[in-house]
Amino acid sequence: MANKVKPYDCPIESGKATPTGVKCPDCGKGEIVPARGRFGLIYACSEKPKCKFWLRARPTGKRCQHKHEDGKQCGVLMMEGTKTIPDRCSDKTCPNHNPHKLKT
Repeated sequence: MANKVKPYDCPIESGKATPTGVKCPDCGKGEIVPARGRFGLIYACSEKPKCKFWLRARPTGKRCQHKHEDGKQCGVLMMEGTKTIPDRCSDKTCPNHNPHKLKT
């Protein structure tokens, strides 16, 4: 019995996922581009495998403006949000990673 291959519309090959134009914050050489991840579309540095930087959502190119308790600004790359969650910080330890849960 032959393995049947399911038709898969890859967003990268179909042109639905376009390059972001955002420079990699880790290496500074590469650009964040759409890539195939284990569970679907991710955004990774074009200098891969040298640079290991990647995001689950499309980067906006902006930096996080959230101020931590020590007064320092986060400054990490922001990711696009969803219909219900606004743009958010890519650092999981930053409170702005879940902006919908922040107290205003």
